Amino acid sequence: MPVTTFPARSDSKTVQEQYLKVASDDVYAWQKSSLPEEDLFILHDGPPYANADVHLGHSVNRIVKDMIVRYQIMQGRKVSYIPGWDCHGLPIELKVLENVGKGKNGKKKVAALTAPEIRALARQHADNFITSQMASFREWATMGEWESPYKTMIDPDFEIRQLEVFRSMMNKGLIYRSDRPVYWSCESHTALAEAELEYAADHSSKTIYVKFPLIGTGSLKYQYPKLEDKTIHFLIWTTTPWTIPSNKAIAIGPTMTYKIVHSEQHGYLVISESRMESLETDIGSLTIVVDSISGESLTSCTYAHPLIKDGEPQPVFAAHFVTADSGTGLVHMAPGHGMDDYLVCQSHGIQPYSPVNSYGKFDASLPDELSDLVGKPVLKAGQDMVINHLQDVGALAGINSDYKHKYPYDWRSKKPVIIRSTPQWFANVGSIKDQSSSAIEGVKFHPPIGKHRLSSFIRDRSEWCISRQRVWGVPIPALFDSDTGEALLTDISVKHIIEEIKRVGIDTWFTDEDDTTHWVAPEYRADGKTYEKGKDTMDVWFDSGSSWTLIQEKYGELRQRSKSLVDVYSEGSDQHRGWFQSSLLTYIADQHNGKAPYSNVITHGFTLDEHGRKMSKSLGNVVAPAQITTTGYKNVAAIGVSGLRLWVAQSDYTTDIGVSATVMQRVADSLSKIRRTIRYILGNLHKFDGVEVPYSQLRPTDQYALCQLYDLEQDCKAAYDQFAFNRVVQAFSRHISRLSSSYLDTSKDRVYIDEENSPSRRSVQTVFSHIFRVYTSVLSPIVPLLTQEAWHHAPMYLKHEDAERYFSPFVSGWFTAPEEWNNELLRQDFIELEKIMELVKGVLARARDDKKIGSSLDASMVLSAPTGSKALELLQKYESHFAEMLVVSDVSICSQTELDSALSSRDWKYTSELLKLFEKNDNDTITAVSIKPDQSKCGRCWQFTAPAETGICSRCADIVNRASRRA
Repeated sequence: MPVTTFPARSDSKTVQEQYLKVASDDVYAWQKSSLPEEDLFILHDGPPYANADVHLGHSVNRIVKDMIVRYQIMQGRKVSYIPGWDCHGLPIELKVLENVGKGKNGKKKVAALTAPEIRALARQHADNFITSQMASFREWATMGEWESPYKTMIDPDFEIRQLEVFRSMMNKGLIYRSDRPVYWSCESHTALAEAELEYAADHSSKTIYVKFPLIGTGSLKYQYPKLEDKTIHFLIWTTTPWTIPSNKAIAIGPTMTYKIVHSEQHGYLVISESRMESLETDIGSLTIVVDSISGESLTSCTYAHPLIKDGEPQPVFAAHFVTADSGTGLVHMAPGHGMDDYLVCQSHGIQPYSPVNSYGKFDASLPDELSDLVGKPVLKAGQDMVINHLQDVGALAGINSDYKHKYPYDWRSKKPVIIRSTPQWFANVGSIKDQSSSAIEGVKFHPPIGKHRLSSFIRDRSEWCISRQRVWGVPIPALFDSDTGEALLTDISVKHIIEEIKRVGIDTWFTDEDDTTHWVAPEYRADGKTYEKGKDTMDVWFDSGSSWTLIQEKYGELRQRSKSLVDVYSEGSDQHRGWFQSSLLTYIADQHNGKAPYSNVITHGFTLDEHGRKMSKSLGNVVAPAQITTTGYKNVAAIGVSGLRLWVAQSDYTTDIGVSATVMQRVADSLSKIRRTIRYILGNLHKFDGVEVPYSQLRPTDQYALCQLYDLEQDCKAAYDQFAFNRVVQAFSRHISRLSSSYLDTSKDRVYIDEENSPSRRSVQTVFSHIFRVYTSVLSPIVPLLTQEAWHHAPMYLKHEDAERYFSPFVSGWFTAPEEWNNELLRQDFIELEKIMELVKGVLARARDDKKIGSSLDASMVLSAPTGSKALELLQKYESHFAEMLVVSDVSICSQTELDSALSSRDWKYTSELLKLFEKNDNDTITAVSIKPDQSKCGRCWQFTAPAETGICSRCADIVNRASRRA
């Protein structure tokens, strides 16, 4: 009977204590020192943000990466996986300020904090979460260089490399400063990049129709004398009423057609011809006064700002972004609050105007007549006051207080942003757009849609706002003339600043020292100017986006001839606009070699709750990984680290991944089946010395088991090569189900009944050893703790002469199935034989239903086919093996003409319908008949092959006699 020390149930605590270090740290250290570096595989870690406890999304990310790395080790490749953390940025800075503010006299404390104090608190905050996150990652049996991770903070080398990338881009003319509109967080008081936004599809805005009076009508009144004494207004529609004070121009569509219409309530209005019907719904009945005015002719007109007395006449410009799909066909332009507006006005020499401060409130640069707006938040009270002012002067033609539309939000604070013109630092990524797009043509994306997503983000982006108005980050190394405010950003200056940072540390830049002379390069100290340090820090995407420099420094020379610097980048699908993009842009800009930094980009989805909702703190539906591994999830018992990893592997991680009690119970059941099967195999390998029976001497059932094992190994390897772990699990699940219902069942007679070292039993053990070896290969990247534990209990490896060296299945490597197992003739035979097996099962079921038999061994079978048929030839070929394959006591083969005589004098029989084999030949049919055996049940093997009811069969008698003589 089976004997094994491999436990039936997993003790998670014991497994973690005994096998976690071996399966992770020891294996990583072994491969690092033992495998050849020539074929190095690099997975570069996209750094998680060091500001929160781990969640299931972290589990998906870390486990996917770990399966990739572990498979490569199984293939005999040395790997490099250096975990990293993204440490700078707004959320951490705000969090530490919030924590300080919660203390006694908190507001005073926050106001009194110096930049170095804020940085020290932020650093400690990030470091605490790095420690806790790392502990969780390691508990999930993820391997890597945990003793030397990279961090975007503290590490001077990382910061210097990042500054050198900035310097390189600056020297290529890609860095510039400009006063132009940027996304602005009123909550965080800083500029934001496109990658830091998320869009709310149902944002509610107040929209208004505003009348701007014409004061210079150009040729209109000459062409239409009836308008001579009429006051005419341009009618505009806007979703941002708070920007009206910043209006500098009106845009029209140059190819569009306009009308002058009359409204009893609002007078004479200029509108687009195509918008008239819609406008009548919003502002009332309209009568056409002048028809078919070309858009181009309106550019000769000027108008007055309705809220500013004695203001300068303002122009009308043609702009191709104006469409007739919404509004009035005329667009109010505030160049300080919109990029399209900015570009058009800039081309006409109009500078941006933004009377809004960093808190999102109107500032004192407003005209005197609007001074009551100063200090009012533009998205709240300030906007309402603007609308009231328009109402008071008769310029408000309509209002909708609940207009739903798509609107950008700060993805950290979850608050709506504004567009505000401020001086910022930009990277000109438009000039490297073509190179970047070309570079990703050679990159493999998993799933393929990722290429389209990244391409579209690159194509639609011309500049990157890289400056932030915070202190927790890497400084932009610019000095400013104290008198003129002019920036000093030259190679000499930046190089000197970088050398100073190397000497005194990056925190020194943020001290409140009065003397900044040492930051000024000697070449500029005698120019009669005094300089101040810039206060902007770099966008955190520039931090993490330049992390490839770590790999370049470490392995750049080794990878010179490689297709790319890194084999795999793998992160969430949101990183197409984030890390994947910033890494590509900085690499292309710095290296200028036309290559992407990565060969493969692999993305995974988000985690969803049982209702299909994305997990988020605001919904309160976040599931902690410990619920899965340790405490249990809903009514499903804890399934340990192996269960968590199996859940990730079985999911199609390229889409969003659902979590529910039903899903977790299925995972638990699958894990239990894997464990039971491995335990059964190990139990029957007890005392097996590892000496295998040659393939040619195996029975057909053994050879077919190896044929199926060959298919499993090939299918799984192909799936792993495509990073399709769910296909690995699917292939394995199909195999283990068939194995349990076929080979494990049919071979029991040999492993339980035959002599311990008989060729027949050793043949099964040979197959079992191969199954164990393939199973550990296929499963190890997915459930390394389970396979490491099983390996520890495998007798043929524990007794191996070099067992200490082969301490893990990862050290032994991937088991490649021999080509001789790929027996196509046998595979074709078993396609037909399995049809016969299914036929027999149906016949035996009828006998069982009628209480004629209990076990299938209680029956004998007669199989018949037409004389001379291919079917009869197949039956005769496998005649001596059918009893084992069908798990019955005896099988007789005869022709159709001999069937009646073969069934004579039987107490009972059950006959099947004709089964057609080899579909092309109607003569190839067989009949299966279940009959009562004509001998007695053997007390040892339970087959009906004994001559007497109380005896044993001749096979068992020989085995017992030989055992007695040896005793």
